[in-house]
Amino acid sequence: MKIRKLNAAMALGSLTATVALLSGMSGAQAQGAPGAGSFPGSFLVPGTQTSFKVGGYVKFDYTYDFGQQMGINGGATPFGVAFDSGGFHHFNGVSEVFTPINADSAHHIHGTSQMTASESRFNIETRTPTAYGELKTFIEGDFTNPNGLSNSNSLKVNSNSYGFRLRQAYGTFGPFLAGQTLSLFRDGASEAETLDFGGMQATGVTRQPQVRYTFDFGNGLTWAVAAENPQAQVFDLEAGSGPGANSSTFKNGQGDKIPDFTTAIIYNAPWGHLNLHAVARDVYWHTTGNIHESKFGWAVGFSGNWNVPIGKDSLAWEAAYGQGAGRYVNSDGPPTPDAFLNDAGLGPGPNTLHTIKSYIVNANYTHFWTDTLRSNVAASYWRQDNKDALTPYASDTNAIASTANALFVQTYTVHANLIWSPVPQTNFGIEFDRQEGRLQNGRTGDLTRVQLSAQFKF
Repeated sequence: MKIRKLNAAMALGSLTATVALLSGMSGAQAQGAPGAGSFPGSFLVPGTQTSFKVGGYVKFDYTYDFGQQMGINGGATPFGVAFDSGGFHHFNGVSEVFTPINADSAHHIHGTSQMTASESRFNIETRTPTAYGELKTFIEGDFTNPNGLSNSNSLKVNSNSYGFRLRQAYGTFGPFLAGQTLSLFRDGASEAETLDFGGMQATGVTRQPQVRYTFDFGNGLTWAVAAENPQAQVFDLEAGSGPGANSSTFKNGQGDKIPDFTTAIIYNAPWGHLNLHAVARDVYWHTTGNIHESKFGWAVGFSGNWNVPIGKDSLAWEAAYGQGAGRYVNSDGPPTPDAFLNDAGLGPGPNTLHTIKSYIVNANYTHFWTDTLRSNVAASYWRQDNKDALTPYASDTNAIASTANALFVQTYTVHANLIWSPVPQTNFGIEFDRQEGRLQNGRTGDLTRVQLSAQFKF
């Protein structure tokens, strides 16, 4: 199942390998019985020193939404809720759009069911001892790519086929990492275990290309630095062809000049862990109107977990604040803009880029009823300051409405579940999920969902 903590631990395996290497443990030293590999579940490739492992799981999900049906592929998100007017406000890969529903308010729809197995995934991992330390590779994919729908109109009438997508692909060589994995600004070890693939809102880009170097100071303390793929997300306030014709669109990737730079200091101890992380970036925007704008974006975050002295219980938390770093402060992605651009030539500050402030807090608690039965309760809250985006259009009511209808001001999520693992390779669970999103103009949308899941790991 989504089991965010397990996936995050896998994604951050490179850091674990780095610590082991810098502590002087080689893959050969860790090898067990003849034929066994150097890490759990692996085997030694005959005639080589390479340990090889194939892993992954099959996961089935059933969801029942108590209102308008929301997406099941990729999980739920408060940025995809149905609003009171009866429609969806969503990011289509190019801009923010509102899709109306030819019916009464979404709240008048009384329940919908969906099933999927698209979260199922597989991964391949290798580790090879060398004279310079352990060489590790990891590649993973799942089937949540919506572009793989089996029919051209994407209605999923006759089939629920989805396309393969790359999740992670990276290699480590001693303390050096290169490839695609979780951002350093994201602390997967502090995130909740949820059946919902979307999970609670957290910080950091889920997965992106990067180069990273990790320093180990011993006694559980490490410091990592990375250069990560930049992708500015800018809300563009554009001028129309006449009075009252201004529009607002959500765009990204217009002229990213240099990588984003991230860092994290992590302390691991028997009682839990602490993670202090930061990002610094250049939010650059270049338009066909010859507008060249560059602003400094930044964010800081603090997270961790405490192994509560009650059985195997654990309490985890996270908080982050930034300006010009919306895509890092919330892992749910668009619409979480870094900045807005006023290129309509109206009001104060025409043709200028303005960074947006945002922050997030979340917490989760895990309780073990027995060795095989556990529950997780998680909540998250995110907010951004968009009011300045309306100022340039103070005399244009159409543009004000357009902007206020497109920008979110706050969201929250709540998850509570019960998971049974009769054997370590299986998880069966039920989960309650409540999410809400609020737009700048005060309109709200919500999702109330119950999910049943079955996971079979290999």
